[in-house]
Amino acid sequence: MIYKNSYFKKELRQAYMGNKISTNRKLASALFLGLVSFALYFVFQTLQKSVLADVAPQIMQASYFSTVYLYIHIAVVFNILYFIVYYDYLFFSEIRKNSWYLLIQMGYQPMIMFLAKFFALMYSVLLIYTVGFAATIILTFFLKYTFIVSYLPTLYLVGLADLLLLAILSMTFSLYARTVINGRYWTFFSAAAIFVLKITLGQYAIISNRVLMQNILILFDLKLSLYWAVGAAIMIVCCLICFWRSKNLAKYYNLPFDSISTPAGVELMEIDSKTGKRTLIGRAKEGWRGRIVDTVTTILLIAFICAALAFNVFIILINASTPGQEVTIRGVIPFVFSTGTMEPEIMNNDLAYFQKVDVQYPLEKGQIILFEENNVLFVERIIAKTGNQLTVDIDNYPPMSQIGAMKKTVSRQDVHGLYRGRNRWLGALILFANTIVGRLLFLLVPAVLLFYQGKIHKYFRRGGE
Repeated sequence: MIYKNSYFKKELRQAYMGNKISTNRKLASALFLGLVSFALYFVFQTLQKSVLADVAPQIMQASYFSTVYLYIHIAVVFNILYFIVYYDYLFFSEIRKNSWYLLIQMGYQPMIMFLAKFFALMYSVLLIYTVGFAATIILTFFLKYTFIVSYLPTLYLVGLADLLLLAILSMTFSLYARTVINGRYWTFFSAAAIFVLKITLGQYAIISNRVLMQNILILFDLKLSLYWAVGAAIMIVCCLICFWRSKNLAKYYNLPFDSISTPAGVELMEIDSKTGKRTLIGRAKEGWRGRIVDTVTTILLIAFICAALAFNVFIILINASTPGQEVTIRGVIPFVFSTGTMEPEIMNNDLAYFQKVDVQYPLEKGQIILFEENNVLFVERIIAKTGNQLTVDIDNYPPMSQIGAMKKTVSRQDVHGLYRGRNRWLGALILFANTIVGRLLFLLVPAVLLFYQGKIHKYFRRGGE
């Protein structure tokens, strides 16, 4: 096929950027990302009194920083999905389909072709990312937060660098992946590797600090983090590998496996002209690997569906529990603590565990108990014991309140459980699951995956073609 237009325009068509309709779809996707980031910010605001406020305060603040911080991470997730779905068009799997072979024979330069493909991909990514970034800022403007410009360019550069690194890593692996499905897996693993690299090299400690991020030069301070130096080195090496590998791979006409027909008992060998190394050609060689990957993927998908459905049942049982009819799992009563009266032993919105006890179980002074009074459940600490009567009180009184106002006497038979521990993350997860977004995520998504599990599996088995 002879291309009358420039190779760059051809790559834009391959990246679905060559016409007005496709560009409009890109803009719609960008606006959607901005809206998702904005909506997710409001969901996190419902988790203010949870462990998330202590672990990730950067996404809970009333500022542009939090909404934009969420956006740059959502943009990465979106591009992972975008790269996986359109992998066959965006990366170098086309070389194995001989799309470059004729062009090289016609005199096209591999370096120009590589740069055209890379810049066409980044043009597509940059358009979506930039418009979505601007949409997030505009939506946040309606919240009337203090507008601080200084950290916005820094956040923009951080998100763009992640996308650039993800794109070049996916391009590099696509030159070595023999099938589309394997290339998609490598794209996902590349994103996971970038995440691990940012944590290991201390990049997250920098980008999560709103004060530090007001100085864009802080990103390049090697005393704080080597991430940018390592990332730049990886991109340079990957570009060199891509140029060398794509140039050599496109010199030869690649026969698809479907076109190879050999008599029974005959094996085809590929001989490297430079090294003389012999490699077996055929599906049998990599069949067991494909089966292992397919099996692991199916198991993980089923495990996720089952875990999500089980968690939904757990949430429903906890929400449906009433005094005297609490959920009991192997003698343990889970109880979502919704006040700060027992801090710091039990924090607000923690999931506390109480051992179910009967009237004969010995209780001691200083223990925390779950008891019922006037058909309402309370959690307080035993401060005195007289026969079958227990004097209890809370640990943490609000400011300006009278100390001892919550002290009361409880009958031993009203005690339902004895405190054994807590889990802050499960408490936050239950709180999130009770939001609209949480309901959709934990109920609707598993149901859809369960219904379309067979089609999803077939899609990945045939490489999405």
